[in-house]
Amino acid sequence: MGLLAQLALLGLLSALGCAAPVPASPVPASPASVPAASPPAAAPSADHLPASAGATPPPGPAGSALAAGRPIVAYTMIVPVQLPTPTSRSVAVADGSAILVCGGLTDSGTTAELLRIDLQTGRVTSAGRLAQAVHDAGGALLGGAPLIVGGGSVVAGATVQRIETGGRSVLVGRLPAPRADLGAVAVNGGVVVVGGGTPSAPDPRVLTTSDGVHFATVATLRVAVRYPAVAALGGVVFVIGGTDPSGDVTDIQAIDIATGTVRIIGRLPGGLTDAVALVLDGRLIVAGGRAGGRVQDAVWEVDTTTGAVTRIGRLPAPVADAAGVVVGGVGYLVGGEAGTRLASIVSLTVR
Repeated sequence: MGLLAQLALLGLLSALGCAAPVPASPVPASPASVPAASPPAAAPSADHLPASAGATPPPGPAGSALAAGRPIVAYTMIVPVQLPTPTSRSVAVADGSAILVCGGLTDSGTTAELLRIDLQTGRVTSAGRLAQAVHDAGGALLGGAPLIVGGGSVVAGATVQRIETGGRSVLVGRLPAPRADLGAVAVNGGVVVVGGGTPSAPDPRVLTTSDGVHFATVATLRVAVRYPAVAALGGVVFVIGGTDPSGDVTDIQAIDIATGTVRIIGRLPGGLTDAVALVLDGRLIVAGGRAGGRVQDAVWEVDTTTGAVTRIGRLPAPVADAAGVVVGGVGYLVGGEAGTRLASIVSLTVR
């Protein structure tokens, strides 16, 4: 049975009350919540972001919350396939029903390896190599082809690479300035580049490109950050947390690409960096990351209308600097760091 089929079956059994995927944490039954789920196979870390004064506190050990009139719960599990080498700070993009993992950082240094993870069979195969090895890059699909933006090896770079059919990677352009520790997302047929920069100078410019060659500045961040969690929903790009010269950031910035308007719509309960942002079931989800240097296991929902932040679950274990991707409505956190680099892949769904 394929990996996606296994996940779908687990979800069906959970809905029937026969079984449940490993949830972020047990969910108590109540008139406004889902049926109780079995506890995780391994005890997850209790290392959560503390609720700050005036912030919405976590909903408690259950990790459930009432949003839009229904309970929202994050279900996570370690999928039965691993990377061949522990890798962090890579880019992951959807390749049909598979995941393409591009570059990253291994114990041997920055890699140019392209790996294809077949979610139907669980097979991991080499899919080619980047023209230039990078980690801490941004990546998104542009015209169906993966575009790998910025990143670096020893220092931040400005290269833009496109992965063509057959795994051949070509250098197609350059950013206006070197930029690593950034995010890139597909919006309205183009790619938006946001966040990152160099250790001495975070770059506040929000760039767009329709070809990977030409870049235009469409907005300026209110708070210039490196290592933010970035996702796009409905033509708006959300930049969540990150770090600036003063430390970890709590701000949630929303960029309207059509107007160039940037607003701070809310704040996290505490500073958070190196997390993953995913859009699942039309909801903005943030998972893992670091707070004050400590790796986190919390899963949060950000209400894109009010900016409210609610903890909805936990990962099986803390992770930061993972690559995030959505395939077939399921989110995946690929590799990452938690004291050492990781080879594990974690799935995430919300209901």
